[in-house]
Order: sequence, then C-alpha cells, then structure tokens
Amino acid sequence: MIPISQIESVSEVDKAKLSLLERLFRSPEEAFDLYLREPLLGRKELFRLHYALWILGPIAKFSGNIIRIAFEWIFAEEVSTTVFSGIIASIVAYPIILFVVFQLDVLRVFYQKIDRTKGEGFPPADVLTIAFLPFSASSIFWILPSPFHALFIGIAFLFSYYLCFVGMRRVSGCEAKEFLIFSLTSAAYLLSLALVFTIVYNIFRTLLN
Repeated sequence: MIPISQIESVSEVDKAKLSLLERLFRSPEEAFDLYLREPLLGRKELFRLHYALWILGPIAKFSGNIIRIAFEWIFAEEVSTTVFSGIIASIVAYPIILFVVFQLDVLRVFYQKIDRTKGEGFPPADVLTIAFLPFSASSIFWILPSPFHALFIGIAFLFSYYLCFVGMRRVSGCEAKEFLIFSLTSAAYLLSLALVFTIVYNIFRTLLN
C-alpha cells in the first residue's frame, strides 16, 4: 500500500511539471525561474516529462493512420496507408533529438572559461532540455497528414530554439551575439562528432570487407 504522503508528493511533482510546461507557452521566462527555484523539478523529472510527451507520438500517428485509412476506404479507389505507417519515425525521432540537445546542454555549461578567483561559477544546467519541451509536445501533431505534421513539428523546433535563447538570457544574461556564437560552436561540435563517427564507421567497414 502506497503511503498518503508519497501520493501527495507525487501529486506535487506532477503539478510542478504541468506548471513548467504551461509557463513555457504563456511566459517562458517564468518557466525558467520556476525551474531554478522549484526543488521538485530535477533532471530526472524533466526527462520523465519528455518521455510522457513522446508517448503521444505513436498514439497520435496510429490514430491518424486509422482516420486516413477510413477516408481512403470511403473516398479513394484503393487504400495505400497501413496502420503502422510512420510509427517507427514517431518513436525514434524525439529520443535522438533530445540526446543531441542534452549533449549541447553539457557543452553550454563547459564551453566558456570561468574564473573561480572572481567568484564565477558554472551556469545552471538543463536550460536547453527545458527549452525543448515544446518540441517534445509537438508529438501530438503526428495525427495530422503529411506534410502538415512536418510543418507544425518544424515550427515547434524553431520555437524551442527561440526558447534556448530566452533561457540562456534569463539564467546567465546571454546576449544575442553570445547566443549566435554558441549556436555556431554547437554546429561545429556536432559536425566534428559526425566526422569522427564517419571516419570510425569507414575504418570498421574497410576492416570487415
């Protein structure tokens, strides 16, 4: 039997996560302030919130396929859509993006030098992970037919990218120029990782052949 105090604790955590998600759309700066001052919102809870939003992706895509099959069965000469069309993409896309975002969040914390003798410290973590919650929430758009779902998911990605700037400005006073430099640094970092992966892959493929 689960103690009442534990149930209340879980309820408070859920309320905090819902409040964070709501404020990201209504007042983004308040959302980052909430994360910094709310002890219930840690990295583990952020990832759980992302996971909960991802579940909507395959459910929405499956529902969209059912609706499209019904329309094709009624109005088209043949049914070209299958029940599981696009399900794998709706499942795989978000974890990959979040993995990249998490890597960039780590880069954001450590890419600038700090002087501890002047009392400087590392900036707060998980800012980009918070900013990409709206992108994870875009999983609901998989219910729409192509290319509309891609359009709205792309808009959600751009909105999350904007929230990255809002969050960095809020928690560490980052200006537009600094954010641009960080964006270019991130692009160079990802390209370097892709280059290393490509080289290692080609070496293994050559050895196996």
